[in-house]
Amino acid sequence: MFVRMLGPFEVSGPDGPVAVTAASRRTVLALLALHAGRPVGVSTVVDALWPDGPPPSARNSLQSHVTRLRSALGGAGLICLDPAGYRLAVPRRAVDVLVFEDLVRDDATLGAALELWRGTPLPEFEGEPFRGVAERLVSLRREALARMVARSWGPARAPREMASAPADSGGRTAPDRAPERNGTAGYGRAVDAVERLAEEAAAEPCWERGALVLAEALARDGRRGEAVEALRRHADAVVDRLGLDPAESVRQLQVAILRGELDPDAARGPRPDAPVARPVEGSARRVPLRFSSFLGRDAEQKELAEMLRAPGLVTVAGPGGVGKTRLVAETVRAATRVAWIDAADVSEGDFLEAVAVGVGARIGAADDPVAVIATAAREHSVVVLDNCEHVVESAAVVVEAMRDTRVVVTSQERLRVDGERVLELAPLNERAAARLFVERSGGKTANGDVEEIVRRLDRLPLAIELAAVQAAALGVPELRARLDDRLDLLVRGRRTADARHRTLRAVVEWSFGLLDEAGRIVMRRLSVFAGAFTVAQAEAVVDVPRAAAVIAALVDRSLVVRHGAGRFRLLETVRTFAAEGLGDDDRRSTERRHAAETVAAAQKLDRQLRGPDQAAAVAAIDELLPDLRLVAARGGPERRELAAAMYRYGYRCQQYEVLAWGRDTTGNSDALAAAATHAWGRGDLPEARELALREEPLGAPAHEVLGDVALVLCDPAAAREHYRAMDGEPVHRVSGLVGEALVAAWSGHTAQAADLANEAVTLATATGNPGARAEALYGLGEALGDTDPARALKLLDEAAALAATVDDRLFRGAAETAAVAIRSRHGDPAQALASFREVLGLWRAVGNDTLQAAALRNLVVLLVRVGEDETALLVDAALPGTGVYPAEAARLDRARAAAAERLGPLRAAAARKQRTTTVYDEASRAIDAALSRMAG
Repeated sequence: MFVRMLGPFEVSGPDGPVAVTAASRRTVLALLALHAGRPVGVSTVVDALWPDGPPPSARNSLQSHVTRLRSALGGAGLICLDPAGYRLAVPRRAVDVLVFEDLVRDDATLGAALELWRGTPLPEFEGEPFRGVAERLVSLRREALARMVARSWGPARAPREMASAPADSGGRTAPDRAPERNGTAGYGRAVDAVERLAEEAAAEPCWERGALVLAEALARDGRRGEAVEALRRHADAVVDRLGLDPAESVRQLQVAILRGELDPDAARGPRPDAPVARPVEGSARRVPLRFSSFLGRDAEQKELAEMLRAPGLVTVAGPGGVGKTRLVAETVRAATRVAWIDAADVSEGDFLEAVAVGVGARIGAADDPVAVIATAAREHSVVVLDNCEHVVESAAVVVEAMRDTRVVVTSQERLRVDGERVLELAPLNERAAARLFVERSGGKTANGDVEEIVRRLDRLPLAIELAAVQAAALGVPELRARLDDRLDLLVRGRRTADARHRTLRAVVEWSFGLLDEAGRIVMRRLSVFAGAFTVAQAEAVVDVPRAAAVIAALVDRSLVVRHGAGRFRLLETVRTFAAEGLGDDDRRSTERRHAAETVAAAQKLDRQLRGPDQAAAVAAIDELLPDLRLVAARGGPERRELAAAMYRYGYRCQQYEVLAWGRDTTGNSDALAAAATHAWGRGDLPEARELALREEPLGAPAHEVLGDVALVLCDPAAAREHYRAMDGEPVHRVSGLVGEALVAAWSGHTAQAADLANEAVTLATATGNPGARAEALYGLGEALGDTDPARALKLLDEAAALAATVDDRLFRGAAETAAVAIRSRHGDPAQALASFREVLGLWRAVGNDTLQAAALRNLVVLLVRVGEDETALLVDAALPGTGVYPAEAARLDRARAAAAERLGPLRAAAARKQRTTTVYDEASRAIDAALSRMAG
């Protein structure tokens, strides 16, 4: 009997094939054959038959399978039951798997072993232990192929140098004869093995030994291009699938192939009298070779190439890990006669010697070293001095002498020498950073987690590559959750990389190690800033002499980066490292100065927010938000002061996070007004009223929110009282007049409303404040909505456009809501429906439930107008039960009656009872359905 499992399962006996049809019996036989001549425990066989758990009758069923199997095999003695279990009574030579395992142990029988292979082993057996056995067999075959090819094509036996092989009767040398049985001596067998090895390498591109052996064999056969391509496929796979860089042995072999050292003509080795090439000692080296893809630097590479068209110095400057070395390497790789000197491990005192070795200068005892180096440098098309931030003084001396040579220096700071051209290398853009992470981590597409990861890593290529390695192990969501611990998490860099590039902490430590004490103190204290800062703000917070000069030096060293005109920031990774070195006492005092400076900046911007330069103030507050959040999170009296200062910004820009800072504060009416406005926007009107009244005397912000609460509750007298109390600053008076105009307009007093709104427009125009004028125009548009709808729409469109220029989401949304309501009553319903979707989306995005409810009430009327009666009643029933002014109440009553009449009592009642929590989604669906129907 012979059992074949290296391919489809087959059994043959003395009389030919043996049919074992039942899957269970084939499983039993396969398991016993893998242990031929040795017992297999009953529990082991049971587990193989029922991997998900055996039935109660498992042992009886197994006995039945064995009985039938004995019958099929034609011999009761072939399967024995020993005390240790069942045993197939055949020798190892009766099972192809065991024969294969025995043959691959000896290089002389590799060919015979490979002849047994018919395809994927054990293909029909999906569970254990078969999968593990199959994987081991596949690995054995791959290694056997590699050994066979290596013996036939290695350096001691290049196929085209077999001159000593005897010729056959036709005059052909041995390599052209038919292969021998063992497959290791014949040229034809070796070629066949190479092709099979190529198939295996393609199937498992991360298999390093296979790629190396295959590439060497192809190169020795004169197929240099295929050899290089084989190594590149392997390198790409290792990077893309494993997130690792290829082994150094892969790089070395590629270099040897490209230099022709493995070509057939070189297989005999060098001539006895030929000079022996030895690597240059010291820091001189070839252009660094990386197999991974080079992403996101097309523009910078073109710019550097253009800068190198003429002789002279180009400094590529940027923070550690931004990719300076890689950019230069990829740009100059195609050039000939490149001298590359890596100064990373070179001291200031040894720098000249290192450059001399790199450019091939021979310096005599009486020579000027710099002059000799400059002369030798002319023999090179490009001289690269890499990683020079710690030897800038010596580097400056050398490069000034090489004016007629193309010189590229990479450094975290510029050299500041005459004629220096600087390429400031910034982090990758968002798209390239996300793509780099996805490629290195083996992912498929970028998502929100990936975008947050690369943003928090400052889009630095090295940090992203380190993170991608961990993502392959931890998963992207877990990595994102642990980024606060990035310095100790991102520690698995390339094994062949410089030590300072293997971990994120080492990258930053290298940069910090180059600073003097003043620089370190300033960096640590700057770490209390969460966002960008001006030099003046930094000076107030770091509190050291000559702080501006120190900060300028840190900018030069790429540790502090520019962030728009006149603003600077720390990269987040640098900030994290700097914060670790800030002592407790120093941290407390620095945070106090930071809080005081942040509050002062917020109060100044609040005053600017009310004048003509409102747009600049809003943009500056947006920039300041990270630090505002940080100070508010620390608590203390600064939180109350920030809430008060940011009331107008939070209300007009609908920033509910900012408004919430006023909660749980005391002693400041404006701060409590901010908290009250937060409650008003969420629809909690009782809480809004209670918060606004908590602190006397009431300021204009408290009166404003109390007026808004009364306006929503349809209490015109109370609303009018609070709006009239908004005096003092002109912008406050504008808001009071507009509030009074709305009370009058919604109460049916349109002439009075128009007079109040016109007064507001005049006053707002005099202030020069865009937001105040947008608010006043909105009030006038509301006043004219039913008496002069055409003019009202023009006013409201102007108000919305003006509000958008200063990010005034409150009155942009209010104006657009009013315009949609007018169009729904007087204009084209299709245009009104299309606009409604945008308005609802705006209120939903900012989180203003109160004004979203007001918009939805207008939508009810429009939905009835276009025949979406059931959805109109559903939306109407889901709205909060606040009061409604007479004119609006009449419109709603008419719409409800029309819908109920068309639907009938039962359907109308059913629609009102549905009570949806997804009223926005229902409204959006109804808008889409109506627009689709109206379109045809």
